Amino acid sequence: MKSTRNLDLFAGLLFTCIAVLVIWVAIPYGVQEPKKVKFAALSPSYYPRLVGYCLLAFGLLLLLTRWLSSKTQVDSTSSLRSRWLLIFISIVATLATYYVALEPLGFVLASAIAVFILLLLAGERSVIALISIPLILPIALHLFFTKIANIPIPSGVLHPFIGGA
Repeated sequence: MKSTRNLDLFAGLLFTCIAVLVIWVAIPYGVQEPKKVKFAALSPSYYPRLVGYCLLAFGLLLLLTRWLSSKTQVDSTSSLRSRWLLIFISIVATLATYYVALEPLGFVLASAIAVFILLLLAGERSVIALISIPLILPIALHLFFTKIANIPIPSGVLHPFIGGA
C-alpha cells in the first residue's frame, strides 16, 4: 500500500481553490440579489455561500491534517483510491441523470434515488442509513422550500400526493 498524503494535499488545495472561486467570484457575479431580503436564509446567495464556506473549511482542514501528518503514513483505503476514476465517472453520471430526471420524476423521488446511489458510491452499507437518509432528506427539503420558503419545487409523478409545482 502506498501513502496518499500527496493526493490528499492536492485535494485539499483543490477544494480550497474551488471554494474561494465560488465565494468571491461566482456568487458575487452570478447570483442576482434583491435589495432587501426579509430573512437571510431566503437570500438567493445564502445556501451557495454556506456550501462554499463549508467546502473552504473542509479543504483547509484536509490540507492542515495532511500537512501535519507523518509522510510515511500508510493508507488503508488503497482499493478505493485505485478505483477513483470509476467512482468519479459514476458520480458525474448520477448527477447528470438526476438533472434530467428532476422535472419528470419530481424533486422528492429524483433526489431519493440520487442520494441512495451516491451513498452506495460513498461506501455506505448500513441498511438503516441507505433507507432513511434518501427518504427523510428530500422530504424535509421539499417541506422547507414549499411550506416555509414558499419556493415551488417540481413534484413530478408524486404531485397527486404532495402537491407543489
